[in-house]
Amino acid sequence: MKRWLRFQEPPRPFWNKFCDIKPEFTILKLLQRIGKELMILYGKKRNKARSFADSRFTLLPQMLKRGMVSCGALALIFCTVLRKFGIPTKLVHGRIRGQSGQNRHAWLKIYHPSKRIRLAIDPGQWHRNFQLKPSARQLKIYASWEELKRDYNKGIF
Repeated sequence: MKRWLRFQEPPRPFWNKFCDIKPEFTILKLLQRIGKELMILYGKKRNKARSFADSRFTLLPQMLKRGMVSCGALALIFCTVLRKFGIPTKLVHGRIRGQSGQNRHAWLKIYHPSKRIRLAIDPGQWHRNFQLKPSARQLKIYASWEELKRDYNKGIF
């Protein structure tokens, strides 16, 4: 479980936006709050990644500064906040059938303690209650995008 709780420290100004959250907050409310705070922070600045590597391997502070809304960036941002709150979270690298281009996609699997199950959460769908598209197919789970970077450099991603 420790592996799914490790996180890089979020930038202090971003993390301070969550200091008022009470323990009785539900996971859904926390997810909605993260999405809301990102949209306030980004304003009209919404930056898509320049490439797959940019989407996954840009450092968190730069993602926030640039206003990155790619699936890989959003997965990392949400993952970092969830883990900081003690919620075990996995980064999922996968594909969406029928999507154009390389059809790569990223989402999360979070542990729901009271139900003792993992829930698939798509941060890119925060405005649609985080529902993962049924055509999504998991390729591999990672604790960090640094693990994916090793596979990426070998060409096995």
